[in-house]
Amino acid sequence: MIDEFAKDNLHGRLRRDREALLWKLDGLSEYDARRPLTATGTNLLGLVKHMATVEARYFGEVFERPSPEPLPRWQDYDGSDLWATEDETRDQIIGFCRRT
Repeated sequence: MIDEFAKDNLHGRLRRDREALLWKLDGLSEYDARRPLTATGTNLLGLVKHMATVEARYFGEVFERPSPEPLPRWQDYDGSDLWATEDETRDQIIGFCRRT
């Protein structure tokens, strides 16, 4: 059984790391936030989107609190959450991350 200190420590680290990733977007132009950084097309906004999607799906299943927002099923995963599409705004992706 995990104690309260361990829970608080793990939750604190998760919050800290999530905020650190979001902080990387501060001051970036739209081009730089969406610029592909790998051969697969991954960009910084895509990493935020991916992190939020994985957290929502994983923690939703583990704690039996499914996301109120539609999420792709594990078996339907095609990697498309690793980049921000042209019809997704920065505010939409960051908003989804914060709601998660």
